Amino acid sequence: MKEVDAFEDDLKHRPPTSWSHPSSRAQFPVGRIDIWKVQLDQLETLVSQTNNLSSDEIARANRFHFEKDKARFAQCRSVLRDILSDYLGIPGAEIRFEYLKGGKPRVVVDQNPGGLQFNVSHSANVALIAVGSEHQLGVDIEKIRSDVDDVELAERFFSVRERSELGALPDHLRLAGFFACWTRKEAFLKATGDGLSFPLTDFSVTTHPESEPRLEEIKGNTEVGNQWFLADLRGIDGFRATVAVEHSYALLGTYVWNDSAVNTSARRQSRLSR
Repeated sequence: MKEVDAFEDDLKHRPPTSWSHPSSRAQFPVGRIDIWKVQLDQLETLVSQTNNLSSDEIARANRFHFEKDKARFAQCRSVLRDILSDYLGIPGAEIRFEYLKGGKPRVVVDQNPGGLQFNVSHSANVALIAVGSEHQLGVDIEKIRSDVDDVELAERFFSVRERSELGALPDHLRLAGFFACWTRKEAFLKATGDGLSFPLTDFSVTTHPESEPRLEEIKGNTEVGNQWFLADLRGIDGFRATVAVEHSYALLGTYVWNDSAVNTSARRQSRLSR
């Protein structure tokens, strides 16, 4: 627990991501990426039904062993449909998905002439939904846990370069570095859509939790990082999160779906660049 406490202390000294309520209905995201933070445990009072889900989504929800996990998955997919409905102008229940070879979902072409792209990640009771249109994107969120075997997992899934950088971190940053590396790798991998066909050990990201997230190399090619933008998403207590975009920079808008405790000022976007 000392490592987790030290990690959260480090986060408190860094500027948080500004999560605000949008001041108007979502507009189609040209030239920007919108990221929505969803508090799943608050949805019982805000989302009365999940009857906008497809039969295959209901079947996937029913495969969860624990009722809590089943409910969170169903609620997350229901909110996803509501969010996409605003962008596409289609009732959420009518949106149809198809799946890429690596399992990444997208809206079917006949409902998506503008090429809307999205990605979803949830961990425990928090979900992130990233929406854009012009570039591949991926998002990942992980709840910080002190019971993970970060050394064993790093040996299995991190590159030689990443393991070396993690080993060089001071002890109080080791756990933070592990989760920073994990979310940065997962966000990039989800953006590519390649899934398990892209080995995690074939590419490297920065591992220091306080450094700028960056794709450092793919199979030794260090120039490829210039084609990608990675940003850590802060201000989510107890979690680590990253978004990845296949572009040299990204204009990000970060919004809350249902958290009344966040800043409710007018919609604000902040340009993030290297």
